[in-house]
Amino acid sequence: MTWLLLLCLWACHVSGDKRIDYSGYTVHRFQVDTSSNTMEKLESFDMELDETTKTARLLLDVWAEPSKSNPYADVLVAPEFLSKFKSMLTASELATLKLLEGDIQSQINAERHAMLRNSISRRRKRSLMKSWTDFDTNSYHSYEEMMKFMKLLGEQKSDMVEVLKVATSSEGRTIYGVKIHPPGASPPEKPSIIVDAGVHAREWIAPAVALFLIRKIVSEYGSNPRVTANLDKFDWYIVPQVNPDGYEYSRISDRLWRKTRSKNTTVNRWCMGADANRNWGYRWGEAGANRTPCSNIYMGSHPYSEPEIRGLKDFFTWQIANPMVYISLHSYGQLLLSPWGYTNERTENYQDQQSAAREAAQAIKNTTGVSYSYGTISEMMYPASGTSIDFMQHRGVPYIYGVELRPTDNPNSFAFNLPPSYIRATGDEMLAALNAIGDHAVKIKRL
Repeated sequence: MTWLLLLCLWACHVSGDKRIDYSGYTVHRFQVDTSSNTMEKLESFDMELDETTKTARLLLDVWAEPSKSNPYADVLVAPEFLSKFKSMLTASELATLKLLEGDIQSQINAERHAMLRNSISRRRKRSLMKSWTDFDTNSYHSYEEMMKFMKLLGEQKSDMVEVLKVATSSEGRTIYGVKIHPPGASPPEKPSIIVDAGVHAREWIAPAVALFLIRKIVSEYGSNPRVTANLDKFDWYIVPQVNPDGYEYSRISDRLWRKTRSKNTTVNRWCMGADANRNWGYRWGEAGANRTPCSNIYMGSHPYSEPEIRGLKDFFTWQIANPMVYISLHSYGQLLLSPWGYTNERTENYQDQQSAAREAAQAIKNTTGVSYSYGTISEMMYPASGTSIDFMQHRGVPYIYGVELRPTDNPNSFAFNLPPSYIRATGDEMLAALNAIGDHAVKIKRL
């Protein structure tokens, strides 16, 4: 098949959607002056709205916030905003400014071309996939492929896997999760580990790692002692793609799309979606909230305005009787973030949560050599309200972490375009981390 025909096939796949072009956009890193309000000022200039054409153009997007362990910020800047961006930095911040990527579109193009080169064999594999073991967890997949894998798994490993409907998205996609347990019946009071991923559309490594975990646990139960011991103690609930609308939009139209794809029916109607991790009802609209519909961190018109989050909340509340561990996978930053997000106050079980996080970080280090830092959302990064992390803490789940996956310490600035060759190692270190947290819970809670 010729390259031109391959391009044609890809063009047909995107169904006529116009791709957002980020030519000229640059990515910068600088050390943040903690005495300044630079980050707050920058985030207020994220979008330029054109009332005449009813369009919004991204001017600036904070990709990585500074933390106590990593005082650097990564920021995407539109070419026409670069001069203004530099003028907003303090002298000390400007002195540390480093260009990470001179044209982010070139990185997006490289990723797209790699996907094009693999599309023929992937297409053939999809048509031939008759077993869940045929699913390649070392690739990024469409949501349709994810669903097929989960359904095959439920059919062919019905003694261990139940496929569960979690919610329906704004565009009508069914959001599925799986429950994994040892062969046979599982008692309803058995403690559970919950993992969700894909909350932010552009963070492709997160759902890929969740799918890796599903396959790894099912395939290695009975042969891998750590996997076997963990599953004997805990049932696993994994929802690998919470935001399928946004994810598919990031695949075919806007690689850097973050939000859901709900329609805004109030002001700025051409700005779509909400930040699914600002839409939870507990402490919604407080610290770190953004009420501008065009913003990447827009909290939504009201708590649980997004059907994806409303469905996820009901699923967690009514279908999981004894949640012990909750992990929400994101990228990037290599962090294990615990509650609270809405306040600088510490939770009652802060020390226990930090002890488990310390053991998880050490397990990651022992597995792949990669360093993860840990602490609360507010003390490590920035105030954020309406998050799933705070909701689960309020509900009483003991061990809760928002995990920012790779990259950070890689010499290449992959950001959200992490090559699929990193999926396996990132999945291995996450399984090691979850096993460590599970071991800690067994010991402390005497399970």
